[in-house]
Amino acid sequence: MTQAISTSVEPVRGGIRFNKPTMLGVGTMVWLGSELMFFSGLFAAYYSIRANATGPWPLGGIKLDVLQSGIFTVVLVLSSFSMQKAVFDLEHDRRASARLWIVITMVMGFAFLGNQLYEWTHVAFSPSTNAFGSLFFLMTGLHGLHVFLGLLAMAFLLIRIAGRSKDPGLLPVMQSISYYWHFVDIVWIVLYATIFLVH
Repeated sequence: MTQAISTSVEPVRGGIRFNKPTMLGVGTMVWLGSELMFFSGLFAAYYSIRANATGPWPLGGIKLDVLQSGIFTVVLVLSSFSMQKAVFDLEHDRRASARLWIVITMVMGFAFLGNQLYEWTHVAFSPSTNAFGSLFFLMTGLHGLHVFLGLLAMAFLLIRIAGRSKDPGLLPVMQSISYYWHFVDIVWIVLYATIFLVH
């Protein structure tokens, strides 16, 4: 076990970094590939329904708050940078700083989810209104679930960072969660462009 770890990491000033993907990292990327296919299916359904819709899109003259959602899109994108800063600090064994940046990432993630809940309760349509309403709640809801699961993983990560200092599995877990979080952010950018900007 020790030998396997030593071949996958190399020392840097004050910490370690991986010179090749860990098995956990590879597994995470494969799983994210399946998640990409899942969201691709949702986008394909959205554009198929939109292409066959008669009249203006969104259906029923639905108006969305593009500016407010755009602001929280920026917030979510910025959370990717704070998450990557946390990874960098953990690589250099700055555990307190890594915890701080994870907390900052979580605050931004919860702010994004709070805005999504606000939108859900203030839009003038429901999933049963028309096809656009169904797609809106389905696609944003599934993405929101992924955001929540990412925040839950970060909470467990904070607990693990607070544990023993010599934890050889901590950095691979941290990097895998960061891969997931970046993926969630990228998916939202495409979702925002699709639902809010492209008419």
